[in-house]
Amino acid sequence: MTDHTTDGWPDKYSDPRDRPHPDILRVTVESFDAAREGTVGAVDAVAERESAPAVVSFATVGELRKMLTDRRIELLRTLLNTDGAAESISALAEDLGRDYRTVHDDVSLLADYGLLFVVDEGQSKRPYLPYERIHLDVELAGGEPDEEPAPA
Repeated sequence: MTDHTTDGWPDKYSDPRDRPHPDILRVTVESFDAAREGTVGAVDAVAERESAPAVVSFATVGELRKMLTDRRIELLRTLLNTDGAAESISALAEDLGRDYRTVHDDVSLLADYGLLFVVDEGQSKRPYLPYERIHLDVELAGGEPDEEPAPA
C-alpha cells in the first residue's frame, strides 16, 4: 500500500517540484457542475495519456477579481519570469519592491486556492509555480448578472 501526503499525493511526490504538472494553468469562472465535468474530462485525458491543463475554477467573476488583484497577477508574472520559483518569499518581496508581510499573505492565499505551491526548505518557504503559462478563461453572456456563488 502506498502512503500518501496530507494533500493526497503519494509520498514520493511530497515535494510539489517532483510532481507531474501540465504546462498550462487554466483559471476559469464556472458553476460547480461545469467544474466537475471539466475535472472528469481531465481525468479521462490523463487516463488516455493526453495532456490536459491544470484548472482552478471560481464560481463568479467577482470571486475571480477579488483573488486575482493587480498585485497578485504581478507576483505570478514574476514567478513565471523566474522559471516558476523564487529563492524565498523574502527574495520575491525584494524583486517586487513590496513589503514581506503583504507578499507572504498573497503567496499563502494563492497557494490556498491552488494557483501556486509553497515548498518548505529549512527555515524558508519557497514559492513555486510549475506552469509555463496561466490562461484566464472568463466568459460573459447576456442575461442577469449572477454574482451568487454556485452551490458546492
